[in-house]
Amino acid sequence: MCPANARTHADSPPTASYAEWAVAPALDESVACVWAAQIGADGDRHVQRVIPDGCIDLVFCEGELIIAGPDTESVELEVVPNRSYVGLRFRPGRAPAFLRVPASELLDQRIAAAEVLGARATALSDSLASASSLRVAAAVLEKTVTSWLHDAQPSDALVARACVELQTPRADWSVSTLAAQLGVSERQLRRRFQHAVGYGPKLFERVSRLRRFIHAASSPHPGGLAALAAEAGYADQPHLTRECRELTALTPAQLLGYPVTAA
Repeated sequence: MCPANARTHADSPPTASYAEWAVAPALDESVACVWAAQIGADGDRHVQRVIPDGCIDLVFCEGELIIAGPDTESVELEVVPNRSYVGLRFRPGRAPAFLRVPASELLDQRIAAAEVLGARATALSDSLASASSLRVAAAVLEKTVTSWLHDAQPSDALVARACVELQTPRADWSVSTLAAQLGVSERQLRRRFQHAVGYGPKLFERVSRLRRFIHAASSPHPGGLAALAAEAGYADQPHLTRECRELTALTPAQLLGYPVTAA
């Protein structure tokens, strides 16, 4: 997988650049952003860690269009100098409507887009290859996915409501309470969540809580890690430490100052 989906990244070389752009209102409900990254010719190859965010990305790099599925844990990717990347990031639960494949089939996968999109991938790759700049390529991605809206399947509104709930800290959160609130069984909630997001609501809640911590920790905080843990919705600082280790293989201190990316 090309490292510049760069959903949350650190230790980038000085010659690296990354930018995100908001999409038009027609796509805003389904797409978090389009983005581009440029890795300069200077500097050595290095490993970059991608943190889970619940999203699915379309990524174009070196003439190859791929789909980056939802991650269940962080992924180490090799960054190669003198390469450029452009991508489009679907919000959690929204990609299946456009890609016409369950998110669960893309779980922890980086696959050639042609395997999912068929002829649509070929046409899009050709357009991206001829773009005059990364910004133009990002606009091509946005325009193309907008054109897919007409034939897109409806997104699961119940899962969309569940994602909103799970992205908000709740002391009494559980799958059973969420299912009851939404008026469905736990089994149905899990099944629909796995189809739309790729994995179950409990893991999505953990990923969302981790993102809240990363967001809060992106700037200095007077209360330290204990206060950041409470703000993000962790029971205590040890809980934060365990979750960071399990989802990222890093400590909370190592995540301080990580870039915040759209999701």
